Amino acid sequence: MITAAIIAALVQSAAINSQRDEYLACLKSGLESAKTQKMPADAYEAYLRQNCASVEASFEASLIAFDVKNKVPRKQAATDAQLQVDDFVTSSVERYKLMTTPK
Repeated sequence: MITAAIIAALVQSAAINSQRDEYLACLKSGLESAKTQKMPADAYEAYLRQNCASVEASFEASLIAFDVKNKVPRKQAATDAQLQVDDFVTSSVERYKLMTTPK
């Protein structure tokens, strides 16, 4: 029984990891695309949110599902998932601003 629980946890973690990897890849692709287009830094976050919306939704849903399966209340799971997504976006926005700021 313990082995089954460990295997189930690993499968859930793998699912989240693949969703996270897809989301991070989308953010990276968005960064490269915005850089190529010489997009203003102020427009970058909205561009990311729009460009990666479907991948973001899948990632957030997998985070929520994982937490709920681990007995975290849905409201808290949703808040935690949104924080994680926002952290990734904020990090990408800050990186983009650093890359595009004249030295």
